Amino acid sequence: MGYAKPLSLLALLATLSPLSSVHADTLFGVYVGAGTWEQESSGEVISALSNVDVEDDLAIGDDNSTVLYVAVEHGIPFLPNVRAQHFGIDVDGSSVLSRTIEFNGQVFSVAEAVDTVVDLTQTDAVFYYEALDNVVSLDLGLSVSLIEGSFSVRSLTEATEAEFEEVIPMLYARARADLPFTGLWVGAEAQGISYDDSSLLEYNAQVGWESDFGLGFEAGYRAVELEIEAFDDVDNADIEIRGPYAAINYHF
Repeated sequence: MGYAKPLSLLALLATLSPLSSVHADTLFGVYVGAGTWEQESSGEVISALSNVDVEDDLAIGDDNSTVLYVAVEHGIPFLPNVRAQHFGIDVDGSSVLSRTIEFNGQVFSVAEAVDTVVDLTQTDAVFYYEALDNVVSLDLGLSVSLIEGSFSVRSLTEATEAEFEEVIPMLYARARADLPFTGLWVGAEAQGISYDDSSLLEYNAQVGWESDFGLGFEAGYRAVELEIEAFDDVDNADIEIRGPYAAINYHF
């Protein structure tokens, strides 16, 4: 899928990142978190001839999803810290078509009632270095995302399902600023890449609090923007998922 250019950028960052490891935290730490993400989906999917709008044509609405993560940080020089994170989307909708559409080789006629299910999961492995680790911290690194999903459309007489699966490397950055003596902090996180006619961008901004014994919480806004071309059964997709989220976390 034309990874040569993005992979060259990732390789360049990988050669520079160890230079920042001298600033890494000298203590071993584990961070875990779990929360809920209130998702609003929008966009189009093409699998055959029609541009199918996930809101107007398929009546895909809002949903809540669980977001999980665990990170391990250490003081071993030149070895990256590791973070794993996962979220999923499983939404459905029912509508009466206002126009005839063709999806994945199947034609659904105007005024036909259809049921739709969108199932998508994303699992990330992030390898990063601490470029700064004081009141203000900055993490830089690389992530590898496994994206799996399917779009199924059914009526009384027809049914079809388009599936896709891809592994995507991305650049990763996270910044956080702590308010001394309060346990409060603010932060932002982003990962993304663009190549050929496809791109993936994820970002979130949050505010949180951590107690003296490691238990804390965070809340913020999270978004995923996915634009893909020639992805297994999907010819083209331009999907946005965004909304507020809240999570409980623990640092030990």
